[in-house]
Amino acid sequence: MDRFNPYHLMFLIWSVSIISLKTYPRIFLVDGWRDTWVAVIVSSILILIIGLYFMKIWKSSEEKNIVKIYRIAFGETLGNVFIGLFILTSFLILIESAGVEADAMHNHMSIETPKWYYGVFFVLPAMYVVNKKISAIITISIVGIILISIAGINLGALTTADKKVELLFPIFENGITKGFLICILETLGLYGHLSIVFPYLSYIQDKRNKMTIAVVSALIYLIQMEIVASMGILMTFTPERAITMNYPKLLQTQLVSFYQFFDFGELYVMLQTVGGWILKYCITFYGILLILKTYGITQKQRKYVIYILSALVFVCTHFAGRDSLLFFRLLNALQYITLVNFVIIPLIAFSLLQIKIKLQLAQKDINN
Repeated sequence: MDRFNPYHLMFLIWSVSIISLKTYPRIFLVDGWRDTWVAVIVSSILILIIGLYFMKIWKSSEEKNIVKIYRIAFGETLGNVFIGLFILTSFLILIESAGVEADAMHNHMSIETPKWYYGVFFVLPAMYVVNKKISAIITISIVGIILISIAGINLGALTTADKKVELLFPIFENGITKGFLICILETLGLYGHLSIVFPYLSYIQDKRNKMTIAVVSALIYLIQMEIVASMGILMTFTPERAITMNYPKLLQTQLVSFYQFFDFGELYVMLQTVGGWILKYCITFYGILLILKTYGITQKQRKYVIYILSALVFVCTHFAGRDSLLFFRLLNALQYITLVNFVIIPLIAFSLLQIKIKLQLAQKDINN
């Protein structure tokens, strides 16, 4: 299957967008504090509008390839520069995926196991997946998201007793602060990871014009999940405690004790953390390969790219993730990098594309 339909795209969007906001909310909780859940609602509305804007212009354009869209919008040279930044940011997402998984599992599951060991058994299986066709990526995203969603629903139900709604209030105790506005930008940057699916758009067959329905459904499901997750953290730990935890969701699972069978919620930790990050890693990696395919890399060169990129990811992850404090500073910087390269620049590109489409239509009307 070389092409897929808009409903497959939903699972790709969920796979790349859900996990970051849920796994390490500390980096924006520090700024948003008790009002973080309100900031997430605001950024959710913004990403819904931006996502629909992207899809509206993409549908109206005859060109569906993101590389060619950038070239049309910015010109040949500048377009290639911005695509290079897109690839570089995607590479940072690979480091994020491998690094967070290793750091989280090391700190919360088995502190005696070194992080590099987790990295080896993360990167190697991913190499096998990305060596396959696009159908393999779609299949693992569908299966993975279904299982992760089931686990998330169960975990939410089992932790309900430990949540206190009154901890969400008062709202804007100190008014609309600078930290609240920064929190909106930070969460918008993390939401911007959905742009990772752009390289897949040229492979979509939308014969029945269901793209808008699929994207709206995907974004609404994503938004409600992130809002509920951010509220759940605050209702469980309070902001004062939550900002001291690197991965509060993983600690939240330790509250689960149900007939001594789901004790500590380790099943959920394994499935959501390892499964969620491996999905994001594979989809991002394959997206890079799709972009490079546009530039004409052969099948033989593709294999070498996979090996070289995997080795670079492992080495970079090892050095970036050795110190958790340093790693979280890098994750904090990544929010702003993705805000620029996954939200602002694509927004400019699609806006310029729309302007050029209108100018072309106007020119045709004049000629006729």
